[in-house]
Amino acid sequence: MSQIHRLRSDSPIGIIGATEIEIGLLKKRFELIKKERVGNARFFRGYFSGKELILVESGIGYAHAANACIHMIERFSPAAIFSFGLAGSVDKNTKIGDILLTTHLLWVEDMEMLKVKKTYILDENIVNIISNILDKYNLNFKMGKVLTVPYFIFKLDERCRIGRELSVKAVEMEGAAIAGEATNHRIPLMALRMISDDMSTREIDYGMVVESLGKPTLKAGLRFSLAHRRDFLEVFRFGRQVRRLGRRLSEIGARIVEEIIPLPMDSIQEMDFHVQQ
Repeated sequence: MSQIHRLRSDSPIGIIGATEIEIGLLKKRFELIKKERVGNARFFRGYFSGKELILVESGIGYAHAANACIHMIERFSPAAIFSFGLAGSVDKNTKIGDILLTTHLLWVEDMEMLKVKKTYILDENIVNIISNILDKYNLNFKMGKVLTVPYFIFKLDERCRIGRELSVKAVEMEGAAIAGEATNHRIPLMALRMISDDMSTREIDYGMVVESLGKPTLKAGLRFSLAHRRDFLEVFRFGRQVRRLGRRLSEIGARIVEEIIPLPMDSIQEMDFHVQQ
């Protein structure tokens, strides 16, 4: 049985992104106190608008996200965890650039059978709080289920099958890992996703640029370039698109944190946790 951490109003807020691009603006705007590396993850401790934050670049993938989240919880006992990330649409009505406020995080290990192992239902209270913040800034957004998968989904037929059989709007690679640890320790979780690719995206396996460390590397990039020489312009365009959307997501994340900080932590911490297995 996992330990239930006692949350205090002076506890920091933990913020997790797989890569720097998803939390970059927050990192630039907050007062850095200390940074460290634990395993493959990078931790940045500091203050933003007077509130202590723990920013984490976990690395891409389920295991990296889980390990980073475990360390953050055990070391810093956050009052809440915010997960910001890019995701790929598996729903024809969810397009590139859409903001997706997550209501459920599903985890599937067997992609052939598409059998969901766990479903984490995010608390309605915190979903409503974030929804109101997005409305305040006139940010159009969608709400729905997101599936955590073990690899990049780039084939159109696989996107269609996932969306059709599981009724999810998008896929990514970290959310359920974070939700699992947050639920085990009864720590409030918010998950916000920005759609970086959709049904119209060319079938190119961008997962090739990520090594086992959970981040893009020069070696992987060269291998990817050789495999997709004919698609160089498309790859370049997609890279620029991802950076642009990542910056936008980071900006939205900063606004959310600014709005959350003045709220009493009790309003966020009184939450229900639901897991379907």
